[in-house]
Formats: sequence, C-alpha cells, structure tokens
Amino acid sequence: MEKKKRLDENKKLFLGAAAILAFVLLVTIGGMVFFKQQVKKAAQALEETEYREYDRYYAMIVEDADSPFWQEVYAGACAQAEENNVCVELLNDTLEEEYSREELTHIAIESQMDGIIVQADESEELTACIDEAVEKGIPVITVLGDNTSGHRQSFVGVGSYNLGREYGRQVIEIYQNREPASGKVYVLMDTKAEDSSQNILYSGIQETLENLDISLEMYAVNNESRFSVEESIRDLFMNVEEQPDIIICLDELNTSCVYQAVVDYNRVGEVGIIGYYDSEDILRAIERKVIHSTITVNTAQMGSYCVEALCEFDEVGNVSEYFTVDIQLVNADNVAAYLVQEEADEK
Repeated sequence: MEKKKRLDENKKLFLGAAAILAFVLLVTIGGMVFFKQQVKKAAQALEETEYREYDRYYAMIVEDADSPFWQEVYAGACAQAEENNVCVELLNDTLEEEYSREELTHIAIESQMDGIIVQADESEELTACIDEAVEKGIPVITVLGDNTSGHRQSFVGVGSYNLGREYGRQVIEIYQNREPASGKVYVLMDTKAEDSSQNILYSGIQETLENLDISLEMYAVNNESRFSVEESIRDLFMNVEEQPDIIICLDELNTSCVYQAVVDYNRVGEVGIIGYYDSEDILRAIERKVIHSTITVNTAQMGSYCVEALCEFDEVGNVSEYFTVDIQLVNADNVAAYLVQEEADEK
C-alpha cells in the first residue's frame, strides 16, 4: 500500500515536471518564432528605407539653440537646404554636453563640415576659430552677430543703423503721450559683444533723438546665461535712482527679463519697454500694454540667407559680404494679427 502511494506521488511529480518542461519549451519556441518575425520585419524595413545622400553638410552654431528665435532661424535654414540638397545640423541641439561656440566650431572643423554658420562676436578666441576654419577650406558665415576681425565669407543680419532709427522713433512715440517729453532712456548692451553693430545701432538711436531733451545711455548686461541677464536687470530695478523711463532691448531674452522685472517690481505703466522678437509672451505683453512695441526679424529669411550664402560661395567661389534681413514693427495696432498667426502656427 505504501509502495503504491509512493508510485502515485512519483507519477504526479513526473507529470508536473513534464508539464513545466513542456511549458518552458513552448515559451522558448514561441519566443524564437516571435524574435525571428521581428528580425524579418526589421530587415524588410531596412530594405525599404531610402537613404539620402547630401551634396554638402553645414554646421549651425548659436548661443541659445533652444530659444524660439534660433529654432525658427534653423527651420528657415533647413527649408533652403532642402532645395539645394544640403544638410544643416544645429550642433548645440544634437550634443548631450554643453559646449561653447568656440568648442563647437572646433568640433565642426574636426568633423570636416563643408560650411559653418555661427552667431559670432569679436572675441579673439572666436576670431581664431573662424580663421582656422577658413584656412582649412571651410567657409564661414556669421549670423546676427558679426566678426569683422576674422576672415568670414559673409554676414547675415539686420541693418543696424536702420534698426536704431526705428528704436528711436518708438521712443519719440512713447514720449508724445507723456508730459514732459524728457527723461532717461537705457539701451541694454551685451557686454560680450564687441562688434561694431551695437555701436552703429546706438548711433541710429542717438541721431533720431538728438533734438529732444532725452538722456540716452548704454546699460551693460551680462548675456552669458539667463541667470546673468536676470541678475543684471534686477540690479537695474533695485537701484531706484538709476531707473529709466524707457528701456530698449536688443534681443529676445533681455525683452522677456525686462518685461518680467517690470511686473515683479510694480513698474507697469511707469517704464516703457521697446522689445525685440515676437514670441507669444512678448506679443501678449504688447496686448496688455506692458510692452509698448517690439521689432521682429524675419527669422525664416535669416536662416535661408545663411544657407544661400554658403551654397553661392561653394558654387561660384565668392559671395556678397552682407545679407540684410527684413524687420517689422509690432505694436498695439497690429499685435492681434500676429497673435492669430501664432495660434494658427501652433495648430
């Protein structure tokens, strides 16, 4: 009886082990079949993939690649590149670590890119990078910020003097609604930018306001990072005696930070802001009458001109030294149209 009981138990153990083994074999075979199917699908996908070869590869190097401004410039560059069968890579966007513009330029040189588009300044380090690229046969186009000391092929930017005149006209418009028509105006200047474009722009403002009782001054802003910009502008608003009636901003980041500071320090309606660029936040601030007006650059055209300049140099061997991008004024009269377009673009 006991022997029979042990046989029954052994039989149950055997059947259980057999069932487990069968299950394991079934799962293994099923997994192998599934894996084989996936490999087959992947192979078919690879066979169906059309690899595109480009005639040339260009690198774009800017200070703040994530900003809406530079993303729009890059989109304009890519659209023009598509028409010329070239590829443009925004280096800051594709690398995991943070690199300076000088380091990124060296990376582009070592990668043997066919052309470099760089937001430049007059620093000795960047001048050396540009000259090194040109010496190695890589043409360089500077964009928005120029480098006149180096041997870049062309500069794509705004007409600084005309831009200054427009800023000056906006100052006059603000003072027309104030009594008395006199006061202090600050122009926020980038401490890192040593190129002459800022001085030319300032001269345009100065000449437009020369017959008015207005004190026009430069205010240095450290543009190394968003934090440094915020700190510079916070210092301005903390010093009550130095606060101006009007602040002129020459880039998107300064405009956003000044707008926020005016709100934070309860100076809405007391400090007039003339901004730069047409982000949604800036447009909404104009709609709320916190920012008087802003000057927007045709970003798509800017990107397009950069690629156009490189392609022309590659094909002809020379290119125009300057490409001037269109600018437009946005104020309370036309901001609604810009906001409608902004909403349409988001859809």
